[in-house]
Amino acid sequence: YNPRQGGILGAGYMSYIGSTGLVDRGVLGVPGTPFALVMSRSLDFSGYDTLLLLNFYNNRHVRILLSLVQMAWDSAEASGHLAPPIHERTPPLLLQAGLGDPIVPTIAAEALARSLNASTLPGNPRSIFGVHTSEAANTEDSDATWHGPRITLTELLYESAYDSLPLDNTFAERNAVHICVRRDAALIGQIEEFINSGRVIDPCEIDHCRRIDALC
Repeated sequence: YNPRQGGILGAGYMSYIGSTGLVDRGVLGVPGTPFALVMSRSLDFSGYDTLLLLNFYNNRHVRILLSLVQMAWDSAEASGHLAPPIHERTPPLLLQAGLGDPIVPTIAAEALARSLNASTLPGNPRSIFGVHTSEAANTEDSDATWHGPRITLTELLYESAYDSLPLDNTFAERNAVHICVRRDAALIGQIEEFINSGRVIDPCEIDHCRRIDALC
C-alpha cells in the first residue's frame, strides 16, 4: 500500500516491476499521473508556484516549464512507460481515489486508469471517459472463478468537497479527502479482500460510494 506520493511513484514502479513477477499485486492509494498534471493542480504545489513566479512572468510560463520537465520524467512514470503502443504486463492493481481531493486531483487518477487499461466497477459514483466497467467478484452473476478486473479504479465521491472545487485555474481549499479515502471502512474492506484473496469486490454496491463530507 503506497501512501502520499507513493501512489504516484508506485504506479511507475509497478509498471516497471510487472514483467519480473516479483510482485503479486498492489494497492495504490490516491494515485495519479502524469506529475505535471498532478503538481499544477495540487494544493501542495502552491508554495512552489510562488517561488517559480519569482523567475517567470505568469503561470503560463510555469506550465511550459513543467511540460518540458515532464518529457524527461515520463520514463519514470506509468503514463510514459505504458502509453500505447507499449503494452507491458503489470501485476493486478487496486486504485482508490477521492472525488474532491485537492492534493492529487481525481482527473490524474483517471488518466492513470486509462494508461493502465483499468476498469471501474458497476457501483462507481460516475462513469469515466475511456475506462470501461467490469463486474466485481461479489456480484450474483459472477462466476466462482472470476476474481474481478485485473486493474480496478474505485472512487469515493465526497459531495461537499467535490462541489467546492474551483471552476477556474486556482488552487482548491484544503479538506480531508486525501486522508479520508485511506480511512474509509468500505475501501479498507476492499483492500483486505484484495490482498488476502486477490478478489476485487465492489465497495460501492449499496451506496455508490457517496459521502456527504470528508469527516474521518
